[in-house]
Amino acid sequence: MLERLRRHQTLASFDHQWGCLREGDAMLSDPWFRENVDRVLVEELLCVERGWFRGRTVLDAGCGIGRWTLGLLRLGCRVLAVDASAHALQAVEAGMRELAPDAVAEGRLTTRQVDLLDLPSDLRARRFDLVFSFGVLHHTGDTHRALRGVAPLVADDGLLFLYLYGSRSLDFTKRLALATLRYGLAPLPFSWKARALRVLRAGRDTHQSFDTFSPLINDTYEHETVESWLHELGFPEVTRTIEYTELYLRARRRADATHPLRALPARPYWFERYRRRPLPTPAGG
Repeated sequence: MLERLRRHQTLASFDHQWGCLREGDAMLSDPWFRENVDRVLVEELLCVERGWFRGRTVLDAGCGIGRWTLGLLRLGCRVLAVDASAHALQAVEAGMRELAPDAVAEGRLTTRQVDLLDLPSDLRARRFDLVFSFGVLHHTGDTHRALRGVAPLVADDGLLFLYLYGSRSLDFTKRLALATLRYGLAPLPFSWKARALRVLRAGRDTHQSFDTFSPLINDTYEHETVESWLHELGFPEVTRTIEYTELYLRARRRADATHPLRALPARPYWFERYRRRPLPTPAGG
């Protein structure tokens, strides 16, 4: 019962976030991110040469408002963007009509409301050149089950990319404090919670604050655990494309496949530009 309530709250939290809090760092409202999203995909996340992407079929598994969908479309992919949130899919469709109109006109974007823990049978029968899931499976309440659902959708010579929260990102004290604040804020309506976070984290990105403190399901994992899952699911080669406490993983079904791989990136990584940025100086300060 408790797990069902936590999952319902997490799904509702993201639906509110995608409907009401779409602007933030590394989102489609961010000019730097919009201009660099395809480069980040090529050079830092997947580390595969740009030419490989053109014409490839991609499942964006948990697309949110489509920030990575935009980059995949720019790279020439045909994208099926799925999410459990109706507000997310509305935002994807509107955003891509504005930011990737040619791709939309060419029919390279399809959207669909999907629960990653209960994939429809016709989707389970499909295969994709790339299954891409960024920051999603650890919010499902059963990451291993969700991974067992999406991993078989990767074609024999395809790629899987995952970003998951790493267990080593926070020590026990910080993890306890974070959980305490999440559950303390949980009874508030989402709109009130967003207002509270604007006060508690004044000067911070409200979208990111809500993403961090609102959903109750935020599971974390050791690299070794996820790597073993991927091996069991038929991915003999698993690469941490970004060496960090969080998990940025590219998995290949065939270690001998001839993907045009790139060298792995060096620091500073794309997301560190946001963490180094100082808070705004208060008025009169």
